[in-house]
Amino acid sequence: MKEVAAELGRTPAQVALAWTLQNPGVTASIIGARTLAQLEGNLGALEVDFTAAQLARLDEASAISLGYPHDLLAGDHIRNVTKGDMKIEARA
Repeated sequence: MKEVAAELGRTPAQVALAWTLQNPGVTASIIGARTLAQLEGNLGALEVDFTAAQLARLDEASAISLGYPHDLLAGDHIRNVTKGDMKIEARA
């Protein structure tokens, strides 16, 4: 976050808020400003433009491992046991 903020000449808070605004997985971006200066600073997030490479770096930095039981349930063995060779054709 800090590296991207430095590259853009923005604060880490602005970069974090701008990333959440552009991320479809985030339903609401929350500004935690306690002062007018903080609010004005955070609103600078609306003017942040990322490159594709910067967005990719932020996505990678924020990625989390889902762990157990997701890893088990998403495995090929469990999928074969629960679905077998069944194929569901799309309706025309």
